[in-house]
Amino acid sequence: MDPSKRTREALLARAEALCDAITPGQDKNVLTAGDGYLSTILKAVKMDSAPPSTTNAANDYATSAARELTIREQTAGLIKTTQDIATLIRDLQELWLFGGLDTLQNPADEETQMKKAEEVAAIIEVLAQQKPAVKAKAEEDSAKATSVF
Repeated sequence: MDPSKRTREALLARAEALCDAITPGQDKNVLTAGDGYLSTILKAVKMDSAPPSTTNAANDYATSAARELTIREQTAGLIKTTQDIATLIRDLQELWLFGGLDTLQNPADEETQMKKAEEVAAIIEVLAQQKPAVKAKAEEDSAKATSVF
């Protein structure tokens, strides 16, 4: 996944675009409102809101073929969008699993981690300045051996 697509804004925009492709519209309670895939399919199937002149022509072969084509195209788009949502979910799972999503972190935790890191760095610095125990013991042994002779 491209690193520029891993930001919070990019992920939210991607999720919103996928949701809007299915059912965009101002009125969320009416599924036929808007021009998303689901809305268009429902409009093509439902002829209740059509003018009386078109309901007589609803049995016409050309009208039925056009409606069928619309339904097939919109269904293909709906399936593709659903697959894209599944891909987004998988990407989010991978980001969460490998630590790309910081959903469980608190800013106070970050401060605690910095303090711990500083303490560990101080301990490592002290250890780096000390002589290794094996080398110090060898020097003591050689000093004792030279003082005995």
